[in-house]
Formats: sequence, structure tokens, C-alpha cells
Amino acid sequence: MKEIKLTQGQIALVDDIDYEWLNQWKWYAQWSEDTKSFYAVRGVRLKSGMKRIWMHRLILDAPKDINGDHKDGNTLNDQRYNLRLDPERRNNQNVGIRSHNTSGFKGVYWYKITSKWKAQIQFKDKKYHLGYFTLKEDAAHAYDKKALELHGEFAKLNFDICSIDMNKQTKE
Repeated sequence: MKEIKLTQGQIALVDDIDYEWLNQWKWYAQWSEDTKSFYAVRGVRLKSGMKRIWMHRLILDAPKDINGDHKDGNTLNDQRYNLRLDPERRNNQNVGIRSHNTSGFKGVYWYKITSKWKAQIQFKDKKYHLGYFTLKEDAAHAYDKKALELHGEFAKLNFDICSIDMNKQTKE
């Protein structure tokens, strides 16, 4: 693993095999409001203006209409093991807990009407109600189970996959 220095004190991680090739260009850290994270980017001057080249997309040789994704959520980890193409545009499922979350778990919030933790998930504009739970951890496990079913490898889970009992029913 090698490091490529970016602007704003940021560093991109790349594989040894890609280092010389990528380091021939000047890269900068581009902040994304959507993901609240930095990406390694360089600019190319065209007759029509400037074009951004995203390091992870360049490494993936991603076609225009296909997204690239960082498996571990670290958008500056551009090592090949951490990158994948996302032809179904599911990389928005690979996000963590929102800033206003109070449960500490993705897909889990306190539901005042029942005085229980509610688990839900959204996929392709459809919300899935997963149940009400006394323990927020049980609600988080229900979320993880459905996330794996719906999102597969793009699922961002609350727990390590080894801790999910796919047959456990704790819903009340």
C-alpha cells in the first residue's frame, strides 16, 4: 500500500502496482456534501472547460453510466480490494448512520406510540416495516437481516455478519 498526498491534508491509499501510474498527476481532495467525505480527484482542461477525474473511477475503469463504490466506506481508500463497480447504483445503501440518529443503529428509531424501537428499511422507493422491539439491538438485527436480503454485498450492517442469526425471530 502506498499513499498519495492530496490537498487539505488528505491522503489517498492506493495499491503499490497503481502508485507510479497515479502519481504522475496532481490530485486534490474534493469534499462531497452528499457523502460528507473527501474523494481523490484531478482536473483535466478541455476546450469546453474543466473535467473532474475521480481516482477510484479511473482505477476501476468505470464506464460513464456505472458508479464506483468503496466497500469499507472510506472514500480515500482507493486500493483495488476496496473498490467495486455498482451497475445497479446501490452504493447509497453502503452508508452509515445518519447524523440525527438517536438509537446508534442504522434503520432503528424510537417509536413513541408503541414505546418500542421500530426497525425499517427502504429499498427502491418502498419502505419495509420490520417490527417493534423492546431492545434496540433486536431491532438492529432485524434491520441487518433484511439489509442483507435486499442489498447483498452493498448492505451496511449494524453488526458483524457472523453475529446475525438468520433464523432468530425476536419481533414482538
